[in-house]
Amino acid sequence: MAPATPRNAWLAGASLALAAGPAAAASLTLQLTLPAIDTAAYYRPYLAAWVEKAGEDKAVVGTLAVWYDTRLRDNGGRGWLRHLRSWWRVTGEQLALPADGVSGATRPAGTHTLQFRDTGGALAGLPAGNYQLAIEVAREKGGRELLRLPFAWGGGVQSADARGNKELGAVHLSVAP
Repeated sequence: MAPATPRNAWLAGASLALAAGPAAAASLTLQLTLPAIDTAAYYRPYLAAWVEKAGEDKAVVGTLAVWYDTRLRDNGGRGWLRHLRSWWRVTGEQLALPADGVSGATRPAGTHTLQFRDTGGALAGLPAGNYQLAIEVAREKGGRELLRLPFAWGGGVQSADARGNKELGAVHLSVAP
């Protein structure tokens, strides 16, 4: 073991600070269920999840995730994103897709967990305050649903739950400082 010197003590302190950094990052975890829908022609739903300020204006802070058919030729899946009407009107139309860290392929029926940290994306530099997470789902030859879950950023540990009617099942949001 090395003798205790000011340099060794500084290195040990710096190592602890670096190790504690990621663990101290605030996070938002979204768990959502896409229900299995019994229909002859089932298409995986498109999804958009974004953060907006709480209150009357609902100003968009940023998009967290967009699921769409990324495999279509000439980015053809982007054209169907207009069916996510609420998201498309407030921010989707201006978003350059595919967006690194935001865009992804559609997902099958089942429960999916998405985790976001304040170290990048829409949550980076987000000031403390009241917000809501909006989730919109639309499916070809199916329906469309929009849910909003309130949360306070910069507060303690908290959670919110909601349930869709057809296109979304159970939705759980948890926020950790």
